[in-house]
Amino acid sequence: MSKIIKKIANVLFTIFFAVVCAFVLIAVYSKITGKMVVPYSAIWVLTDSMEDTIPARSYILVKKTDASEVKEGDIITFRSREAAIQGNLNTHRVIKIIGDNEEFVTQGDNSQLADAMHVLPEDVVAVYVRNMPVFTFFGRVFSSTAGFIVCIFFMLVGTAFSFYRVFLQKRGKIDKEEFDRLVNEEIARLEAQDKNASASNSDCDGANEKENKSRHGK
Repeated sequence: MSKIIKKIANVLFTIFFAVVCAFVLIAVYSKITGKMVVPYSAIWVLTDSMEDTIPARSYILVKKTDASEVKEGDIITFRSREAAIQGNLNTHRVIKIIGDNEEFVTQGDNSQLADAMHVLPEDVVAVYVRNMPVFTFFGRVFSSTAGFIVCIFFMLVGTAFSFYRVFLQKRGKIDKEEFDRLVNEEIARLEAQDKNASASNSDCDGANEKENKSRHGK
C-alpha cells in the first residue's frame, strides 16, 4: 500500500512540476514577444502604477482578448508605444474609448495623468482577470538575491536527495538479488548433501545385507 501511495505522490509531483515549468515558460515567452500562445497566461507587473488594484512586483492572470471586446473600465495588457518602454508589455485601465474601439486611452490607477500614447487595437494583448498571490510570493523570492540563492540551494538538495533515493533503491535491489542467490546456493548445497547422505545410507544398507547373507550361508 505504501509503495502505491509513493508512486501516486511521485506522479502528482511530476505533473505539478511540469505544469509550473510550462506556466513559467509561457509567461517568459509572453513577456519577451508580447504574444500569447494560450488563452490564459501570467504576467509580471513590476511597477506600482496600478496599486492598490495590482501591487508592485506581482503576478497577474490575464486572458487573451480581441480589441473589439474591450470595454471602458477594463484593465488591459498591451504593447506600449511610449518611448521609454516601447514594445514592452504594460498593464493599465481603459478610461476612454475613441471611436468604435479604434483607440484606447489608458491610465494607471495610481497615476494622476492618462498615458501619453493611445493604445491601438493591434497592440491589445489581454484583459486582466485577477491577482495571483501564490505565484507572486515565489516570484518575489526568486527576484531577490538571497531568495534566489536559497531556492538554488533547496533545488540542489532536492536533486541530491532524489539521486540518493534512486541509489538506495538500486542498492536494495542488488542486496535482495544477492540474498536470493545465497539462499538458492544454500538450498542446492543442502539438497546435494541430502542426496549424498541418502546414497551413503543405501551403500551401507547394501553392504550390511551382503554381510548378513554371507553369515547365513556359513
